[in-house]
Order: sequence, then C-alpha cells, then structure tokens
Amino acid sequence: MKIALISDIHANLAALEAVLADITEVGVDEIYCLGDTVGYGPKPVECLQLVQKHCKVVLMGNHEHAVLHGADNFTPLAAKALDWTSARLRDRHILDFLSSLKPSYREDDIVYVHASIKDPINDYVREADSPWMYYQLVNTLRRDFKGIRLCFVGHNHRTFLGTELGYIFPNYECVPPRTSFNMEGQKAYIAIGSVGQPRNGDPRASWVLWDGVSVDYHRVEYNWRETAGLILEYGLPGFLAERLEHGQ
Repeated sequence: MKIALISDIHANLAALEAVLADITEVGVDEIYCLGDTVGYGPKPVECLQLVQKHCKVVLMGNHEHAVLHGADNFTPLAAKALDWTSARLRDRHILDFLSSLKPSYREDDIVYVHASIKDPINDYVREADSPWMYYQLVNTLRRDFKGIRLCFVGHNHRTFLGTELGYIFPNYECVPPRTSFNMEGQKAYIAIGSVGQPRNGDPRASWVLWDGVSVDYHRVEYNWRETAGLILEYGLPGFLAERLEHGQ
C-alpha cells in the first residue's frame, strides 16, 4: 500500500492544494495527516475541510490542542496567530472534528504521531548537534521503541531520518536526487517536514511517500506569495509571511 504522509499544513491553503495535486499525480492509496492543520496561516477552515475530505487518518497536533484547550507555552507570535485562528473556528462541526482527533495512530510496528513517542503532541524530535544528542536519540530508539520499528513525525517542520546508524538527510541537489531510503531492518524516527511552513531552508512544501519498505521525500513548488499576501491582509504577524519565502 502506498501512503502519502503530510503534516504541519498550518492553514496554508495554496501549499496544501499543490501537495494534494502532486499526490494525485504520483498516485497513492491513502493520505495520513500528522497534525497542525491549523495555526500561523490564513485559511484554517478551508484546510480542515480538505484534510477531512481527503485523509484517512488525521492526528491532533499541538495547534489543534491549543485551539481546544488554550495556547499555554506558546511564543507570543504563535499565541497571537492561535487567537486569530480560534476566533474563526466557531462552527460546531469543525470543533467536533477537532475534538475527535487522536494523538497517535499505529499499524503493527509502525507508529504515526505529531511530535514524538514520548509525547505525541508537544515533544520535539531534533537533529543532533553534538555526540551527546545523537547518543540520546539512539538510546530512545532502543529504550522507547518497544515493539515499534519506525515512528513518523511532523512538528519540527524539517526533513530527516534519525536512525541507529546516524542522521540521514534527503539531498534534492544531487543528480539524481537522493530522496528515497530503504527502511527494512531499521529503527528510526522519520521527520516528514511541513506542507505549509518548512524550516530547513527550502521553501517548497514537503510530503512523504511510504510504501511499507521505502520512504521517499517529495518537494512541491507552490505560490507562497499568495499565502504571504493573505497573512498580511488578515492582520497576522508579518514574520509569518516573510519566513515562507526562505523556508525558515
């Protein structure tokens, strides 16, 4: 079965529509969304409607949780955007849909969460910037992945695989692109990146194709200027528009 994995749409309708079109062209059996459909961006209702229509699995992210329970521990910028978002999500059907979302989904030894095994909604899986951080990752894979082989995550808005052998990053610049990775016999966190607000220096929307053996990273051009313009038009913080151009 071919599964398209998307995450962190963040109410960026132009990016979501571009990704859904790319997914359709590639051809998949199901689409799973790993949370944070809302927050930051200007089109939360429209993005929720599309996700509800197209995705077999939709998980709760920290932004959906904040809409329902309050934006504690968010930065002032994120909290302001969430206040704006919450004011637009008053429809009972939408609120019921958000309340129905689960924090994780499991199929045999594969787990899908928004954040991490430790805390499916709020924790971060990060790249190691020191030997100690890498040791902690390996320890997590060996200690916390009991009966689990792979865990797909969003939340960090970045694309990489954290494995027992090291961190692996897709390389879109090499010829041919190095974006596909065989995961047989491996334990790993697989960070799938963000549809609506990527933060690894590549402004293109990100999604992942998973066929049960290989992980294949996809990048999709979209009209970020359209989303940036709407962010400014609707009075959301200007930085949320600026960062889309640079993928930061």
